[in-house]
Amino acid sequence: MANFVEVMEKSVVCLNLIDRDSQHLVTTLIEAAVTHGVLPQIHKDEAIRAILKREMSASTAMPDGIALPHGRTDCVTDIICIIGIHPDGIDFGAPDKQPSHIFVLLLVPATVACNHIHFVANLSRRLMEQSVRNDLLAAPTRECVLQAILSHSDEGSF
Repeated sequence: MANFVEVMEKSVVCLNLIDRDSQHLVTTLIEAAVTHGVLPQIHKDEAIRAILKREMSASTAMPDGIALPHGRTDCVTDIICIIGIHPDGIDFGAPDKQPSHIFVLLLVPATVACNHIHFVANLSRRLMEQSVRNDLLAAPTRECVLQAILSHSDEGSF
């Protein structure tokens, strides 16, 4: 299984999202994974269902404009990460009732234990830093998005 940096470096990044609701946003991010060749077209619908099923059980939105939608599926063999930045933000069910602007969608292999929990914890610690969130929201390119996340050191990264 790839480590944190490897997964991030393979991430698809979508800037300036304009979707108006969570279902469309999830679909847009999954379609970007297909377009960029990290998810085969044949698995698109299964991936969308996995994410939306997980979201129905409980929102993955966090305070401070962050959401980490994720789902377990047999259609991937390693973690696939798609990062989306939505300048206007949308209601994703955050506990602070504020719109979510930063989305990190993860597709996780169904057969792997809970290794993705370490990835999510590592990512969450980075995203809780106001400076990282500010850099992400201002990032003009994919490279700037990845630099904002990866430049923040984190002990015990997976």
